[in-house]
Amino acid sequence: MTTQTVLAEVAAERTRQDAQWGGAGRDDALALPGFVQLIGDYAGWARVKAREGSMVEARQRMVQVAALAVAALESMDRQATGSAPEAGRGESLRWE
Repeated sequence: MTTQTVLAEVAAERTRQDAQWGGAGRDDALALPGFVQLIGDYAGWARVKAREGSMVEARQRMVQVAALAVAALESMDRQATGSAPEAGRGESLRWE
């Protein structure tokens, strides 16, 4: 796989996450520590799947990790430029 192929896969995962969780509004309501926790959780699940020998599932989790990191960066950028919604900014939410 090339870098561009992997990045396209991460972009597709971001689109899926936005459709499932509500996009920028939901992302901007999650404080950075919440993103860090989610990224750590998904990376941990990738490690477990790899230990179990399920590299396909481990890879899927790593794509989710990358997409969550992109979501965090997008949210940080919106907040830095003042384009994030005021309501709920920085609240600590738990994605289920």
